[in-house]
Amino acid sequence: MLKYSFERKQGVPLYEELYKALKADILAGRLRAGERLPSKRAMAEDNDISVTTVLNAYQQLITEGFITSSEKRGYFVAEIQKIEPVPETPRPFVGKYYKEDEWFADFQSNNFLYNHFPFAMWKKVIREILSEYDLELVRRGNPFGLEELRTQIAAFLYRSRGISVSPECVIIGAGIEYLYARLVNLFPEDTVYAVETPGYRKIPDIYDAYDLRWRNVGMDAHGIRMPELISSGANIVHVSPEHHYPLGTVMSVARRYQLLNWANSDENRYIIEDDYDCEFRYQSRIIPALKSRDSAGRVIYMNTFSKTLSPAVRISYMVLPEHLLQRYIEHTRFFTNSTSSLEQYAVARFLEKGYFERHLNRIRKRYRQEGEQLIALLQENKRIPIRSIRGGDSGTHVTVSLDTTMSDAELRKRSAEAGVHLSCLSDFCTRPDPRYDHVMVLNFSDMDEETQREAIRRLGEIF
Repeated sequence: MLKYSFERKQGVPLYEELYKALKADILAGRLRAGERLPSKRAMAEDNDISVTTVLNAYQQLITEGFITSSEKRGYFVAEIQKIEPVPETPRPFVGKYYKEDEWFADFQSNNFLYNHFPFAMWKKVIREILSEYDLELVRRGNPFGLEELRTQIAAFLYRSRGISVSPECVIIGAGIEYLYARLVNLFPEDTVYAVETPGYRKIPDIYDAYDLRWRNVGMDAHGIRMPELISSGANIVHVSPEHHYPLGTVMSVARRYQLLNWANSDENRYIIEDDYDCEFRYQSRIIPALKSRDSAGRVIYMNTFSKTLSPAVRISYMVLPEHLLQRYIEHTRFFTNSTSSLEQYAVARFLEKGYFERHLNRIRKRYRQEGEQLIALLQENKRIPIRSIRGGDSGTHVTVSLDTTMSDAELRKRSAEAGVHLSCLSDFCTRPDPRYDHVMVLNFSDMDEETQREAIRRLGEIF
């Protein structure tokens, strides 16, 4: 006879209490493997409960594999292999697994101007989308992105970058990293990739994450060095012709044509054009994209709304040459789209109604003011041994060359102790190069004048 006392807690079914009591006895070895349990009726009578309660408890134990049932024989305890206890290894407490660093001034993060996000207009558009669309918002979306957004992006690229492209060739994804992961699947395993050095550090990290072969290629005043690219043996090169990060170089027209000729000379060669901040040019017209001059389908264009709208709006896109599109469909058709349909509809409406371009005009003006302000504060501070300042006419960062014997590592250490987070140009090099020593890279996109002023004062104290 098995008799249990039940607490009969409010809201807890009685069968669940019986199930837990039996399970505890099985795990503790009080009920052994092969042992026969009382019949439903006997268990019910011994514990003054209903047969239905016993049946439900037994059924849950059968479902989880603690007991078995045999017709006309009854219920039996199943064979449960005991888990041997493993001694716990003491580990030091390290706090949260992820915690953002807190700085008085962060010149390293290329953040968005959060306070200038168009909240009122965004809320209006979201309300419109929610009222106009129903099933479209909950159905599985097009794996390549909503047609409405792809159409608006194609139109925007024609207006702003001189790129004439079919919306079919526009692929939407949740971030450049996601798109890169899909893109590299299109090429053979022996493909060799080239990256600019100094250059955007995330690209080599992505290649390493996918165990891809890559080479670094140096820069000069006109852009990526063609002799180095040719000798590298690379098939695909990642470049930022409009505004290189972190050097700020704008690739010359002559170099652009040399690069296109390099790609056109071999059917396995491609150029990935990363147009990450092309919208922020302050003192001259935006230069047409390299993709706009691509007549042979050798350029893969990539951009994102993270820098112009918000990094929380996880919408990036790439434009594939038509002959790569079919390959992309074959390789990725089993993937679902990684971006919310609601946000895709909202960004499409932003583009369609002209809200996005008006927003761009506002933040472009603000970024220009912040850049001019930072340069003025640097020039005013006589303690910082400045040789030259580059930047301010485009993008959201400046480079400051220093006349100092202090190492870059020491500079970063001292600035961190002062609450100022910054990078040096040497941090962006994949190989040592003394030409890039003693140069600070200062991102200013989300820093007000008061913070800038105090940060520059603190940097002055370091020297």
